[in-house]
Amino acid sequence: MERIKEAAAGGSPSPGPSTGHENESVSELISGMVGDVQGLVRGEIQLARTELSESASGAAKGIGMLVAGAIVALIGFVFLMLALVEVLDDAMPRWAAALIVGGGLVIIAAILALVGKSQLSADKLKPTQTIDSLQEDKEWAQQQARSVKN
Repeated sequence: MERIKEAAAGGSPSPGPSTGHENESVSELISGMVGDVQGLVRGEIQLARTELSESASGAAKGIGMLVAGAIVALIGFVFLMLALVEVLDDAMPRWAAALIVGGGLVIIAAILALVGKSQLSADKLKPTQTIDSLQEDKEWAQQQARSVKN
């Protein structure tokens, strides 16, 4: 647009595309690029903090499920031990009921523990948005460095 205005005013348009940086020295360009990179790094650090706090929240849920699984497993173990006592004591049918209840609780504990473990997987705790954003920033910085060289 500036080139068109210059031509209309009788001036000769500058060759090539207008970037708005014609009057800036290389040191000013590099200084501006460094400032931009610093701003990006600050933004990435904030993004990483936010993402890691979200991951920590998911980890807390997983730990809660593991604890719940451990408690249920403990109760199941108690019932299994009661069943063993009943078998050894007087071999009455009451032990079968305790064995069924204890076995069911152990199965529930195993399910809770597996769900909790999946909540704590490394993939779920990885800050993927930050990694992707840092990759984009790296590509941008490389592109800026190439444009300053040209």
